Order: sequence, then C-alpha cells, then structure tokens
Amino acid sequence: MAKTAYKLLHFLFPFLFRDTEHGRSLHRDNLKWTLLLVATFSISLWVYHRSHTVVINDARIASNVIVISSNRSGWIERFAVGSGSQVKAGDLLVQIDDRAAKLAIQEVDIQVLTKAAEIERARSERNMVSEEQASRLISQQARLASARSNANKAESSLQLAQSNFSRTNQLLQKQLVSKRQWEEDQLKLTQALENHEQAKSELQQQTSELRKVKAQMISVELLERKIAIMQQDLERLKVKRQQLGLDVNDRQLRSPIDAVVDKTFGHASEFISPGRRLVMLHNPRDIWINANIRETELRHVRPGMKASISVDAYPDLEFQASVTSIDHATTSEFALLPNPNPSGNFTKVTQRLRIKLSIDQQQDLLKPGMMVEVIIDTRS
Repeated sequence: MAKTAYKLLHFLFPFLFRDTEHGRSLHRDNLKWTLLLVATFSISLWVYHRSHTVVINDARIASNVIVISSNRSGWIERFAVGSGSQVKAGDLLVQIDDRAAKLAIQEVDIQVLTKAAEIERARSERNMVSEEQASRLISQQARLASARSNANKAESSLQLAQSNFSRTNQLLQKQLVSKRQWEEDQLKLTQALENHEQAKSELQQQTSELRKVKAQMISVELLERKIAIMQQDLERLKVKRQQLGLDVNDRQLRSPIDAVVDKTFGHASEFISPGRRLVMLHNPRDIWINANIRETELRHVRPGMKASISVDAYPDLEFQASVTSIDHATTSEFALLPNPNPSGNFTKVTQRLRIKLSIDQQQDLLKPGMMVEVIIDTRS
C-alpha cells in the first residue's frame, strides 16, 4: 500500500523526487507537506460534500406484501405456484377441495328446473281456468239477458191480461159480453200470472248463477298468487345457487394483481381453517424506500428532493430516487409498548422520522427488505 502511494505521488509530483544538493532530507520534507496538502484537500472535499447532503444508513426496500388467505375450510387440493413464481392477476394460486360445493350447486340446479316446471304448469292451469271461467261468464251473461227479456215479456203479457180481464169484467156486469168470454180472459190472466212468476224465478236463478260464476273467477286470482309465491321460491333458489357459486369461487384462491410469490404456507392434502394465510406475494414494480431520518436533519429535507441510492446487494450499481413523503410523527410514537420514565432519570435520545422515497425498479433487482444507503441532495 505504501509503495502504491509512493508511486502515485511520484507520478503526480515528480519534482519532489529529483535529486538536489540538499540531499534526501529535502525530499522528505516536501513529501510531508504534500501529504498534508492532500489530506487537507480531501477533508475539505468531504466536508463540502456533507454540507449539502443527508446520509441515511437505516433504510430498506419496502413494498405492499399481500397475504392471501382462505375464508373457507377444507382440504388443500394443490398449490399452483411456488416461491418465486411470477403470476398475473387472476392466476390460480391455491385450489381447495370444492367437490361438495359443486354437488350442492347441481342439487340446486335440479330444484330450479323443477320449480320452473311447476311454475309453467301453474301458468298453463291459470290460463285454462281463466279461459273456462271467461267462457262461462259470457254464457251466463247471455242466459241472464235471455231470462231478463222473458221476464219483461211476461210482465207485458201480465199487464195486458189484467187490462183485458178488467174490461171484460166490467162489460160482464153490464151484460155486454158473454160468460164464456169472461172465463177465457180470466184463464188468460191466470196463465199470464203463472208465466210471470216463472219468468221471475228464472231471472233470479240466472242472476244467482252469474254470481257463482263471478265468485269462481277468484280461483284465477288465487292461481296468480300461487304462481307469485312459486316465483319468489325460484328467485330464492337462484340466490342460493349464487351463494354456492361464491363458495366454489372462494375455494379457488387467485392472485389479485400481477405479482411475484414470496412464500407459500402449507402443503397439499392439508386441512385448513378460515383465515389461515397460504400465500404471500407483492408487485415487484410497486416498491419504494423507507428511511429513518434524524430529527436534527429534518429541516434540510423536503418532498421532491433527489437522492442517490446504493444497495448493499449491488455495490457497483447506483440508483436514483426522490423523496415523496415525510411522516408527521417519530417512529417511537408508533411503538406497541410506551416508554415511561418513572425513575426520573432522563437521557435525551435523538428521535427519527420515517421518510418515503420513490425508486424505479431495474430488471427486478430490488427486493423488499433489502438494506440500502440513501444520500439526499439538499440542493435539489
């Protein structure tokens, strides 16, 4: 190392190594001053660099790691992916046994078909009864009209017979008509009375029959209500089928996003309960940097500042990032356990705040959890 430094100085400052009359002591003095000058320049350069930068060693790559779990219990049929697998949105991750759910769907499908057939039969019956009742109503209305017409004719005949008999009776008292004519008019009056009573009875009977026919029309409404109830039962079966379809779909765990699988939990033929995690995955394009900055350096940093990133895993590469957000509370405020001070002894500790930096992924090199070093340029 010393030889390398000596050769470098010899190359940069050849005049220091020329032989003179004063001997080598002069060379040694010039070398000391040169080393002091280089050290001073290096320190000045380092101080200048640190004066407009904030360096954070406590930083790492972060991402939204999604935990896929099942909301159904059952046997794991198979894992369609493994750790490190690339998946697209909608790709199958885990298949849980769904044979019972599919059989339940088939049973409900049969019930739906049966109920639909019953509704169709009830509608046919309703149509038949409706047409029959409508035909009977028309026929009965015609009979009633005929009976009313006969009653009106009988009423007219009765009035005529009464008028003729009254006139004949008056003429008989004056001996202007014969006894035989009086008896004939009396017979006609009696017959007219009988016909009138018979017509009235027929009219009442036909009126009663019409009421019965109208009452029987209610059976059509009852069939309509029965069909409505059956239709509701059919809709209920369809909803049940949708629920069973959700059960089948829930037993096929699929990826919600384009992602890479981080880890799988469990094995095929293993029984799981609802809520158990099975797969962890994240979007490799949706990553950022979480860094903890000292509160004493917070005044130098603001969103939008540029930063250079060096990743421990790739020391020869440099990434570019920018500050996107700064938390408004220190990390200690989010601790699960408070830090009381009952003894009264206090040691001031510099607190840290989390900042978030956006960074572009390059060839999927950056993984969540990787340690990085952040150098923020406060002049940007």
